[in-house]
Parts: sequence; C-alpha cells; structure tokens
Amino acid sequence: MEKNLKKQKSRKRMKRLLKSSIWTVIIGWLIAACNENTVYHTYQPIPTDGWEKSDTLFFNIPLNDSLIPLNLTAEIRNESKYAYRNLYLAISHNLEDSTNWKTDTLLFVLADKEGKWYGTGWGSLFQSALPIGKTTTKHPGNYTLKVSHCMNDEHLKGVNAVGIKIEK
Repeated sequence: MEKNLKKQKSRKRMKRLLKSSIWTVIIGWLIAACNENTVYHTYQPIPTDGWEKSDTLFFNIPLNDSLIPLNLTAEIRNESKYAYRNLYLAISHNLEDSTNWKTDTLLFVLADKEGKWYGTGWGSLFQSALPIGKTTTKHPGNYTLKVSHCMNDEHLKGVNAVGIKIEK
C-alpha cells in the first residue's frame, strides 16, 4: 500500500515536471519567433567601480546579409544611484562602409526632473533604449561599433551595461 502511494506521488511529480518542461519549451519558441528580425543583440558590462572616460566599448558585429536596411538601437542599464538624469554617448560605426567611420553623439534622457526613472526597471536597476538610426551595409562581413561616454566625469558610476541591438 505504501509503495503504491509513493509510485503515485512519483508519477504526479513526473507529470508536473513534464508539463512545466513543455511550457518552458513553448515559451522559448515564442520568444525566439518574436525576435526573428534581430540580427545582433548583446550587452557589455561596465566595471562595478565605474566607467572610465578613456574606456571605449567595442562591439564586433558579423553581418551575413548586405543591402538590407538595418535599424540600430543603443541600450543602457543603469542603477538608481546614477547621479544624473542624462547620459551622453559617442557612437562610431563602420557599418555602411568598412573603411569609413560614422560618429554620432546620443543623448539618453534616463529620468524626469523629479528623478523618476524612465525605461523599464526592477529593484534599483533600469533599462532604456534609444534608436541610433538606420543604415545599410554594402557587403557581408565583420563590422565594429564603438561606444564611449561623453560625460564630464572621468570616472562615471551607476551605469551597469551598454547594449547594441540591430534589427532588419
């Protein structure tokens, strides 16, 4: 009798585990299907002690297609202890022509005048996105995107990561 109860409990656990595994796979497929236009998406962490003004982040981007319009987006993850409402970034890339660099300065507005953070957040961490623009590569290949901050601080604290997203 006791063995039968253990077997029944074991079967129930296995069924629950199987159901949750199936749901996990289905959700994974749905997430992947929603991102089919994403060509490149990655973050680079910033050291916990801060982002030096002289530190440039390099994103090496392999692109297999050419002559396809691409939408570029910069993403920031900042802590609530970040001291400013704004963040200025210098972004350079050679996506249009691997021998020529295009540089832009982006202004991220991260909080309103009262200090309420924009973007999505959980706990003391917030994430914001800002379109960089559109471009088209002439040839498949490996391209580079460089990001540095343009703030007055030599040692900027409160920025956790910088991301780049490229979509068709």
